[in-house]
Amino acid sequence: MKDNFNLLMFAALLLPYSNICQAEQEHNNPQAIYVDYTDSSSSIGELYDFFDVSVRTERGNPVEKPATLGRKAKVNTVRMLGGWYNQDLTADTYQWDGKNFVYNFDAATERIDKWLDNDWEVFQIVLDNPPWAFQKGYNFVDEPDGVNYLKKDRVGVYGNGLPPVDAKVWNQYIQSFISHLIDKYGKEQVVSWRFRVGSEIDTRPQHWSATRQEFFDHYENTVNAIHSVLPTATVGVHFREATHKSNYVDYKGNKEDAYAPYFVSWAKSNNIPYDFLAISYYPMVAHPDHMDMDVVYNSEIAPILEHKDFNKNASFEIHEFKYIVEMKRAGFSSVESSHGSAFFAMFSKMMLENKIDRLFQWGNVKRDGFYNSEALTQLALISMVGNDMYSNRVEGTSKLDGNVVDGIFTKRSDDSGFDLLMFNFNKNDFSYQDDEPFSMSLKVDRSTGSSFRYRVAQIDKSNNREQMFLAEHERSNIPVSQGGWKKEGIHELTPIADALNDEGKAVFNDVKLKYSDANDLQWSEWKHSKTISDSQSGTMIKISNKIPSFSVQKYEIIWDK
Repeated sequence: MKDNFNLLMFAALLLPYSNICQAEQEHNNPQAIYVDYTDSSSSIGELYDFFDVSVRTERGNPVEKPATLGRKAKVNTVRMLGGWYNQDLTADTYQWDGKNFVYNFDAATERIDKWLDNDWEVFQIVLDNPPWAFQKGYNFVDEPDGVNYLKKDRVGVYGNGLPPVDAKVWNQYIQSFISHLIDKYGKEQVVSWRFRVGSEIDTRPQHWSATRQEFFDHYENTVNAIHSVLPTATVGVHFREATHKSNYVDYKGNKEDAYAPYFVSWAKSNNIPYDFLAISYYPMVAHPDHMDMDVVYNSEIAPILEHKDFNKNASFEIHEFKYIVEMKRAGFSSVESSHGSAFFAMFSKMMLENKIDRLFQWGNVKRDGFYNSEALTQLALISMVGNDMYSNRVEGTSKLDGNVVDGIFTKRSDDSGFDLLMFNFNKNDFSYQDDEPFSMSLKVDRSTGSSFRYRVAQIDKSNNREQMFLAEHERSNIPVSQGGWKKEGIHELTPIADALNDEGKAVFNDVKLKYSDANDLQWSEWKHSKTISDSQSGTMIKISNKIPSFSVQKYEIIWDK
């Protein structure tokens, strides 16, 4: 009786975060998660900070900071050289003044200064769109003739997507640009910045309207120019995923698919250096394979990263990422519900286990300072940086078909305890279902009966700002045709900015600041327990719990002194 009473009291104290239960009473075969912290071969390595760089275009405002989580903001600056879609020639760093071509590098350094003056670290400068003067001398045609570029591609979706008309002039221009940066900021500062040649080049014609080989030649020319001035500069490239297919017909009448697998072979054959190779990743809710981490790695990443010719000294990175409902002409509608929080946790596990070095993000915080869904998961993850990460195995079946219940499991480097990040995600069914029961068995190098305490923080729909608003305002879930605010024919995960009519958005903007708790992790009280002995496995920490649909649970487990 005393043991049963203690168990009931323990369960009651932990609600609502950890609802301890006899899992088998609710589900005949709940999922069981095993981690062996005593086996060095299970160690994956140190959990590293892979999500500290923000992508900003020429329209980016340095005053608007991302969720830095205690770190200094780092920026990857896109379209630094000019060549913008709006054809604002004053922004170009290479200009035709009517008689001569002239450099206007102050236009770039003024942009750089704005980032530095607002306490950003310049992490990477992107050398993508050539200034418009580099088109002077081209003849454009209406139909592919194999010689001249197409008239319709003179101005791309993002500006100038054509190679410079004169490669030698471009080489000298890049040398002069790097020299200008060194003169202004000092060699030590500039060598700490990275340089990327191009943006998502095989997205044609939006970013590039020439051919694959023309880009490879352009890359070689550019990297040679940079290294002639700054031999130790870090330089790399950005493509699409390995499965990318294109229907674009270029000026030679050809279609070309993903460039990256060809690039790594070409670079090796020609001894062309690259310090990093990046792709983009925009998982879309309408495509389940985009949210299947095994498929994503094996089909979109491994054909590049595990290619026999991939430079083993180069890092593999993702330079554009957003979990989206749909892609727009030059933007997207992103997932803002707790689905995004759970997805980012699952995605992070894949990133870390496969040693993908960096993930560049678009904004992860709203202009009013509120975190978006993936930033909440990053808030939970950031304190785990520096811990030792361990592999795990999952046994049993989920209660709801398709639910992925898994986690990231780490051990603190000072051996004081463990930090775990659990998630529950389903790529096929976005509805909220019954909680998933699971058990965790953690094998530890301690004696039986060792005391520990733990607490749990949960990220779910109940502390997601947009979902809190939707739950409190009935009209947000009623179609406009029936007197509500919800637009017709939208996906269930469409964010408020795209899902509600003007009246609904106005109400949201009036009350959104009251959801201040949505920016913090809400922790349970500390609970106390002891390790137990397993006759077959050794000394174990065992915890049973439930995890709601599309949620994240952060566990802190600390040894008592």
